[in-house]
Amino acid sequence: MSNDDCECLGIPHPPADAPQTFVPSPPPADAVFGFVDMHVHTSPDIFGRAIDDDEAARSAQRARMGGIVLKNHASETASRAELLVRRYGFDAWGGIVLNRSVGGLNANAVETIARIEGGRGRVVWLPTVDSNNHRKTLVGSDDGLDVMRDGKPTPELEAVVRACAANDLTLHTGHTAADDAVIVAELAQRHGVRCCITHALFPIIGFTREHVARATEVGATIELCAIGALMGPHSTVPWMRTWGNVDAQACAAYVRDFGPQHFIISSDLGQNGNPIPTDGLRGFAADLGSAGLSPEDIRAMAVDNPRRLLGVRDLRFEEKA
Repeated sequence: MSNDDCECLGIPHPPADAPQTFVPSPPPADAVFGFVDMHVHTSPDIFGRAIDDDEAARSAQRARMGGIVLKNHASETASRAELLVRRYGFDAWGGIVLNRSVGGLNANAVETIARIEGGRGRVVWLPTVDSNNHRKTLVGSDDGLDVMRDGKPTPELEAVVRACAANDLTLHTGHTAADDAVIVAELAQRHGVRCCITHALFPIIGFTREHVARATEVGATIELCAIGALMGPHSTVPWMRTWGNVDAQACAAYVRDFGPQHFIISSDLGQNGNPIPTDGLRGFAADLGSAGLSPEDIRAMAVDNPRRLLGVRDLRFEEKA
């Protein structure tokens, strides 16, 4: 066919023997649309972080995520989250980790973050780097904070849980070891507090199928984290080489056994040397899909369940789920 015979608006045809040019299709809708990442580490912090609050929020906003939760091992993040909302109109939340820098198991600190202007303080984490379990496991020291005494919740933990109940806050178990974390979940249930087992499958926590069954039976949610697949002896980040690898295949097996309604997926990223949280969560979701989980399962764990834990809703994302 000649150029005169075709309907190409007079645009010349390339020669028949010309190399074919690859024309990419338009990019698909972002795989993390509506996701809420409940475990984002940002700068400034006492540990090295690759991105600051603004960079984390803008990255998530460009990916059309539904929100992020800022976590800091040393200070509250509710005020920082409120500033992100004001600057970008993007949902962010924060809270407080009950390490020694804020007085340990300090119910007054819990009550305070609930009163910070903007209402962005939604999450309370039990001790992490100052927990006795963390100190024993990674430092070899027995000088950390305990949430149990003789197998029972300490009075300080009881007061923290009561403060969470009074202020409608979500309790995460931090670096509490598996047996104690189940007791925390039982205590939370008695007080009507939403509870999440922080990166439950990590060796430092030590959850087994029995622990998952017991925790979910009392209404606790199990957190699965993207960083788990990056840990282990081959990690590019030196400190992560001593943390056992927990890949998407292992996470997917638990989801299949217990049901996606019991899990959330988070990144737990932001450290120097690791992918930024948005990219890490995107890759984790893809790997969970490759491990056999359906898009509906993944959206339940990344959109619906985090919002339920936070006690917030957003119909924009629920309608498209």
